[in-house]
Amino acid sequence: MISVCMATYNGGKFIREQLESILSQLSSDAEIVIADDGSADETLAVVKSIGDARLRLLPAEKHLGVIYNFERALQASKGEIIFLADQDDVWLPGKVEKVLAALNEADLVIHDAWMLRPSGISGSSWTRAGKLSGIRAYKSGVIANWWKNTFTGCCIAFRRNILDKALPFPKNLPMHDQWLGLVAEKNFKVKSIDEPLVEYRQHHANATHIGNSPAGVFQKIKWRLDLLKAII
Repeated sequence: MISVCMATYNGGKFIREQLESILSQLSSDAEIVIADDGSADETLAVVKSIGDARLRLLPAEKHLGVIYNFERALQASKGEIIFLADQDDVWLPGKVEKVLAALNEADLVIHDAWMLRPSGISGSSWTRAGKLSGIRAYKSGVIANWWKNTFTGCCIAFRRNILDKALPFPKNLPMHDQWLGLVAEKNFKVKSIDEPLVEYRQHHANATHIGNSPAGVFQKIKWRLDLLKAII
């Protein structure tokens, strides 16, 4: 069984397109676990309007932030294979099939993505603006990913054995994808796919801004120390 885990927060503008791109690739016994973090827009209404039994919506209990809201979705998942999904991307045809094939040889798979940026004066259209690997290329190893994260959540899928070691999340994580990647690098086998399998939408409301972290030097040092303690 496949579980797709998604954390949502005011994602109503793009979530229908993303969910449709995912649902079209899933079998009838799969699930998409959507943990909402208190959306004040039409996110919940859009999800409910799709009317697909494979969607499992977890309403907000309190505002957790993206990292620990993702943890809530992961904790509720039931599948042996787990995909992470952002609320505003688009899965390209064949993503699930290609990732499942790669997981026959690994415990976690990471793939490339097309960066999708707004174009035109109104910003209502979107254009591919190069590959994610041109900005954040995957590098193997615990030390490499402790020092500088090369795991991007929307591009990873993994077996439940990784989740069994990764949960519960430690406190003060810089990002959930880095923690999952470190657990995989330390304990399991990781495989990379060079092909872009999602369109990774970049806009001002992204939880992660590739290549442009607003965190200060002392915060980054603290994150690394906390991660080191957790991974040891």
